[in-house]
Amino acid sequence: MISEKEEMRKQVELKQTNPTIFLDRRKRFALRYEMFNDNYYPQVKKHLADIYTKYDVVRLDKQLDMTNNIFKTIVKKISRVYSFGVNRTFTNEDTQMLYENLQINKIMKEANVFMNAFNDVLLQVSWNYKEDKPRLIFRYPHKTKVELDEYDNPAKVEYYVSSDDKGREKWAYWTETEHYYNIYDKDKVSIEYPEDNENGVNPYGVLPFVFMQKGFRDGYFFDEHSGQDLIHITLDNSIYNTFKNYLIKWQSFKQLYVTGSSIGEFSGQLLDPSTALTASGDDVNIGLLDLTADLEQLDNTLKSSANNVAINYNISPSQFRMSSQISSGFALKMENSNLDEFTKEQQSDFVQYEKELFKLLNIVSDTELGEMEVYFNQPKYTESKSIELDATAKEIDLGVTSVIEYIMNKYSIDEEAAIEKLDSNLELRNKVYNKVNQTEQLNFDTTANALGL
Repeated sequence: MISEKEEMRKQVELKQTNPTIFLDRRKRFALRYEMFNDNYYPQVKKHLADIYTKYDVVRLDKQLDMTNNIFKTIVKKISRVYSFGVNRTFTNEDTQMLYENLQINKIMKEANVFMNAFNDVLLQVSWNYKEDKPRLIFRYPHKTKVELDEYDNPAKVEYYVSSDDKGREKWAYWTETEHYYNIYDKDKVSIEYPEDNENGVNPYGVLPFVFMQKGFRDGYFFDEHSGQDLIHITLDNSIYNTFKNYLIKWQSFKQLYVTGSSIGEFSGQLLDPSTALTASGDDVNIGLLDLTADLEQLDNTLKSSANNVAINYNISPSQFRMSSQISSGFALKMENSNLDEFTKEQQSDFVQYEKELFKLLNIVSDTELGEMEVYFNQPKYTESKSIELDATAKEIDLGVTSVIEYIMNKYSIDEEAAIEKLDSNLELRNKVYNKVNQTEQLNFDTTANALGL
């Protein structure tokens, strides 16, 4: 009797090894990769052809709207793991310099974006022999294969390297013990060993990859379906905006029509409103077609569809729409509460990714980098200065806090330094007040004169 888990594993192994399924995944995520990089005109054109077969008759394909990449916009908005700052402490000062040299903050911020865009991304740690330092490379799902072991851990990794003029593809193959290249020539597969590694041995003894995945996985590696709603809404938005732009010109254009039994010549200037247009013939009738479309309703429908998808990704509609109105810090906090929870969840994942990256840097560089601690700042929102001061003044009046505590927190100093700073500030303030003639009314002019302004 085969257990449910064994049956699922067989299906997974079949899915991983079946070339047709693999090519489908490669193609799907290659298109997603192109869309993320704003190169999705062919996808929009194909989608238009599926909806409107006579698009070429009215030349709609020549005016496709490519101005609103919703997929890219939403992915950027939800990728906030590093937006509030990350703190790393190292026991080795040289490691701090290495992280700055490798631009780890920039790399990991991009990793957060790619993970949300493609569901899965691998960050490979290799060695740059030319510059004599580690090298970090992203491996994307449309050019990568990953096979799991019986414990659902990555056991084999294969990624695309290059193709030659004969159509042969070169793929790098890694296990914990092996490293070589598979050369795929139609149905044939041959092996090519790396230079100075004739036995095809993995020099690191581990898979040199940080595996980053969006969401929980059980029994399989790649998530092929999450995020497809963003692809569909981006294509639909482009198509329907194209139709909207096409219809706009008809709102100020009237189509002339002439009917009759036997129509002869026209007379009169079509573009001169002071000249009447006449036509000869029997039972001739000249009229105008006033073509109209409910553009406002179409525009509202487009916005509603985009907002609904944004809500699915915990983005407040007021934050997703372009608006000149500025929300207060408290309003932003309320609007982004769900997105903040999502960010915190991803921050906890990236703590682990940071540790895995640090471990691989130790192994690949063959250097003792010491130890590292990492934690992320929680999402926070800045209030206006006046609102912040009013709230602080009320807390001081109610005894919730004190001026000394406020100064300590604001400047990150101890109590003694805070008292000294308060005394100094009060002394300077009193000197300014004493410069004002007490017999005169205290106002802006007298204060300005006293200060010599």
